Amino acid sequence: MVWLFSFNSLSADDGGDKRPTVGVVLSGGGAKGLAHIGVLQVLEEAGIRPDYIAGTSMGAIVGGLYSIGYSAQELDSIVTAVDWGHLLSDRILLSDVMPEEKDDYQRYHGEIDITSDGFSTPAGFIEGHSVSELISRLSIRVAGIESFKDFPIPFKCVAADLISGRQHVFSDGDFTTALRASMAIPSIFSPVELDSMLLVDGGVLNNFPVRVCKNMGADIIIGVNVGTSHKTDVGDLNSPIGVLTASTMIGNNINMRVQMPMVDIYIEPEMDPYTTASFSDAIHIVERGRKGAAPFLSELKNMADSLNSIALHSPRVVPPQPDSVRIDQIRVNGMERISYRFFLGNLGIHEGDYISVNDLERGVSRLMGTRYFKSVSYRLRPVRDGYVLVMNVDEAERAKFKFSLQYDNEYKARLTANVTLRNILLRGNRVSKTIDISDRPRINLSMINYHGEIHRTGTRFQGVFENNSFPVYFQDGAKYGSFVHNYFSAFGGFMSSVGTSLEINALMEYERSWYKRESGFYNLFTPGVKSFGNSYLSGLFWLRYNSTNRRFFPGRGSDLDLKFRAYFDVSELYKGAQDQYLSVEDMIAFSDEKFFTLRGCYRRHISFTDRLVFIPSVFAGWSTADMPLSGLTYVGGLPSQTRNHDLSFIGLGSREKVVQNYVMAQGSIRYRFYSKLHATMIVNGLASYQGDYISFDSVFVNEDEQLLGYGLLLEYDSILGPLQIGASGGSVGGGVRWYFGFGYTF
Repeated sequence: MVWLFSFNSLSADDGGDKRPTVGVVLSGGGAKGLAHIGVLQVLEEAGIRPDYIAGTSMGAIVGGLYSIGYSAQELDSIVTAVDWGHLLSDRILLSDVMPEEKDDYQRYHGEIDITSDGFSTPAGFIEGHSVSELISRLSIRVAGIESFKDFPIPFKCVAADLISGRQHVFSDGDFTTALRASMAIPSIFSPVELDSMLLVDGGVLNNFPVRVCKNMGADIIIGVNVGTSHKTDVGDLNSPIGVLTASTMIGNNINMRVQMPMVDIYIEPEMDPYTTASFSDAIHIVERGRKGAAPFLSELKNMADSLNSIALHSPRVVPPQPDSVRIDQIRVNGMERISYRFFLGNLGIHEGDYISVNDLERGVSRLMGTRYFKSVSYRLRPVRDGYVLVMNVDEAERAKFKFSLQYDNEYKARLTANVTLRNILLRGNRVSKTIDISDRPRINLSMINYHGEIHRTGTRFQGVFENNSFPVYFQDGAKYGSFVHNYFSAFGGFMSSVGTSLEINALMEYERSWYKRESGFYNLFTPGVKSFGNSYLSGLFWLRYNSTNRRFFPGRGSDLDLKFRAYFDVSELYKGAQDQYLSVEDMIAFSDEKFFTLRGCYRRHISFTDRLVFIPSVFAGWSTADMPLSGLTYVGGLPSQTRNHDLSFIGLGSREKVVQNYVMAQGSIRYRFYSKLHATMIVNGLASYQGDYISFDSVFVNEDEQLLGYGLLLEYDSILGPLQIGASGGSVGGGVRWYFGFGYTF
């Protein structure tokens, strides 16, 4: 009991009437730092209330929140409720992304800035926006307190300055910035720029800041270390975070040994097999902290009794968490290219408004959902009867290059590359070009010119080209042959978005769809037929609604896609010998040049528990006239395998059937076994009416029929995109259909 000698010495020197002060030091350690919460629970049980707290990295996060008034039990509830995957990915909810941006969000493995000096990679995999937002929300109760010594428990945390190579100790300023800088693991989180410093994780220089706590005035030090005190465990080196963290800790061992003599009670919980990346095991890690501190409970109680025998602690005053605040002023720092009106219009908060923390979070998410910002953080400063809302923003580069890799058993390996330009060609202009490099390439070029500074309405132009395979099957499911199917579309018109979920388009569209012989047709065509198809000119009303929370494995929300089309002109496309025209006439003939079609789908995600999600869906298509083959809907395959005019149907291979008028219902039940492993059971049924204008031996289209399909998918939500393995069957012959896919879809 080293503290006892310090305690007796202090009591004697001060006449026995001065209560010695207790400091708590919390080390860094990534996810293992959540064990600090369990230790704090034991300290509370023993009756120890720290007079000072110093921390590094995760120790700074836990210690900082404890210092501003959160109890250990409240911290336990916070960390077990947090979606760590979402928090550490920096992804906002898909429901907060602007409608016209949703198609590009969460579909690329990497994004590289394009600057005047060339390509520029980010300084860290994670910008840290989500972490900053969480800290800002939790720390509103100390808004206006500039000095950390004025917190309910005085607090300091440590960061490292890459420029000077020195330790930086935060004792005042912006609390969110301090904690965010202290846990900025090099290469994982982007460094924090502050004044002339570039700050990263304090563990680089001082992972166990005992001396910092001693200098605050602590007489007795309780140290909690979950970092690397002696040597690195092999189990800590099975992830990029673990390797980087361990490498930064090497120099800390010497520093720690120098500071150890100042520690009176040293607690080092047993953390094996948990690592710096084990955030999904938060509940168990907190319990490890409790177990690590439990052997010291009796000693800690004796300490508390001894301290209280000298003098009782004065009651700790914890600032209340305000339900709402009045915003007197709004100040924005860091904005150079983006207009103030655009910022306020998407923030949705104006001077004079009474707002809650939720209002602030939704506003920040909307700003991030515009994709014009890398990070947005906020700070409240009291003034008169209200607050000044200080917004700190980091604008995204106006030009970005993005890429991703995919593979599935239908379209094989593919590389998707994208270039997006914002406000470069014109002010209020967004240009995006996406290329799918594969055996079946696709190109998508889109341009939006926004009207007004808030970017809610605009003119839209888009061009799409696809090179597809169109297989032809017999009734028993055997493959007869395949066509090369080329599709081109160009449309333009007006678009308008309402909130972050609804997009309305009024467009004119030109489509061109044609087929070429590819393989398997020995008796169908003579070499005289080179290509055949149709072109279309139509007016299109297109409504899209999407409120789902994630692109992949959503747990809530719904999406609606509705297209009403009025055709003004249909033309036949044919190349080849004239005497062979009759062999394809039925497939390109049309009954009326002017007609209407309606296509739509609706899907909803209903979470029964955090693991079990039910997904009912309905799809329908209707036409007032019989259409040529190129205007029909191709049925079959997974959603990840669909392209234009495709309808996913479990129980069929990709594009195995073709329909015109149809109604399809689908029900899916998805269950999450582990943190990222899902199983999805799917049942779907389709009723269709084909018309009687194609007499091609029922190869393309059967008579009126009802289809039933069912399947099971095993899906893993990997860092490189979903991994899907599945099998299906149904009422159509041909045996089991197998599916395999990996990566982000086009």
